[in-house]
Amino acid sequence: MALDKKAVKEWKAEYQLINQSERDMLSLELPLIPSRVGIERYFRLCEFLMQLSSDARDAFAEERRRHYLDMENRFRKAARYWGYDFPS
Repeated sequence: MALDKKAVKEWKAEYQLINQSERDMLSLELPLIPSRVGIERYFRLCEFLMQLSSDARDAFAEERRRHYLDMENRFRKAARYWGYDFPS
């Protein structure tokens, strides 16, 4: 079953509306979520993605590494701001 260009464009437009709606909802919701809950959600999402493919762990390794380094930098910055000694 082949889809014509019109149908694909209509689907794309609908997905864009849905995605924008989700972004708007998250922009309101995320500031209210405690850090621990946000982190738990992130790790549950990672575990779910790893189940989708046997090579997902390798495929996402570099992205995870960059994310962890970014988070470490954020934690160090917050620790300096609040006057805590962040371990080396």
